[in-house]
Amino acid sequence: MNYHRVFQILLITVLAMSMATASLAQIHLIIGGEDEENDGMILRPRQIEEGPDGNLYVLDAGDSFIKVYSSLGQYLHKLAGPGEGPGEFQRTDGSSFGFTTDGNLFFTEFFGGHRWLSIMELNGDLVQTLSPQVNVSYGVLGAVSLDDGGFLVHIAYSSEAFPSHSYYLYNMRHSLVHMDSLGAIVTEIVQTKRPSMISYTPNGGTTNLPYVPTFTWTPWQNDTVVWSEGLNPQLSVFDYNGIIVGKIDTKLSLPEKVTSDDLKNWRRSRKELMESNNSAWWNQFGKVIEDYDKSLFDKPILRNISAAPEDHLLVAGPWNSETSQTTYWLFDSQGAMISTFTANVWGLHISAHHLLYFLADEDESTSVHAVKWSGPVGESLNFFQTTFE
Repeated sequence: MNYHRVFQILLITVLAMSMATASLAQIHLIIGGEDEENDGMILRPRQIEEGPDGNLYVLDAGDSFIKVYSSLGQYLHKLAGPGEGPGEFQRTDGSSFGFTTDGNLFFTEFFGGHRWLSIMELNGDLVQTLSPQVNVSYGVLGAVSLDDGGFLVHIAYSSEAFPSHSYYLYNMRHSLVHMDSLGAIVTEIVQTKRPSMISYTPNGGTTNLPYVPTFTWTPWQNDTVVWSEGLNPQLSVFDYNGIIVGKIDTKLSLPEKVTSDDLKNWRRSRKELMESNNSAWWNQFGKVIEDYDKSLFDKPILRNISAAPEDHLLVAGPWNSETSQTTYWLFDSQGAMISTFTANVWGLHISAHHLLYFLADEDESTSVHAVKWSGPVGESLNFFQTTFE
């Protein structure tokens, strides 16, 4: 990927459309930078969020900074950066960020990074670091701030190998926990343990398995979270004590079985990739995928859930590698579908004032997009679809 071929506010387009129920106006910003001397250049965007100050924050895994832009896309300043100390990114692979309920910013790191949450003011001054009190190897995949100073934290634990047939499978345990303001784990809300990798050895040389169930969740109303593995059209609603307090029936289709042709195509594409990258590694470790001829799972029907304004839920389906597209559905709090569309965008979510997403061009350069919306969120999403038709 050419990470330097990105955009510095290349486009501000005002789109307007009159509808029977509302008048919608959308301002479309494409944020980035092509000038290497410009601090606002985005090399490898990983996440974009709207901050409590109305500015747009972009995590750039290319140089380990969180870059801040105004609501009109003007570059303002940057936060964090690479380093070993508090308030710096040791490693941005798997990192994420968010905002506390009192208006600060926090970020997390995954395996190989710091084992804490870094909390800082919006100007970059460090407030504190907060470590989950977990006594085994883990990485943090995401977190959400709570009013009491604690967090909901998504933890992934080091994988464990076990023999199966002619190879080893590696279990990965995911856990969503309620952590207090001192880092103590109050409750484990939900956890799964699924095989996610395969190898000929019990100590490395692993390859990711296809069609592994997801572990996706979002904070919800009345101190609850909505969670799914992507294997059921019903979404589970948990309280912070780990008790299921409801179900949301989305009426999505049931998962399909993985066919032998699906696995054959997966093995072929993986072989081509691994052989071209490192033929010696393929010969020693990679050939294990040729022994994986029956899927352990069905095809997940969704990949991500995120909360949206008006108590809606935005659900993203699996990425379609053949069409380079994802299907999105917007549901109300009862599971009724408000809107759906399919487009070649990824990471789409809806903040208080923006539709935020990423788009890769023909050269595989990734641009960062923010579409300011007004009117009912469902109608805004329907109008957003017209830009891809």
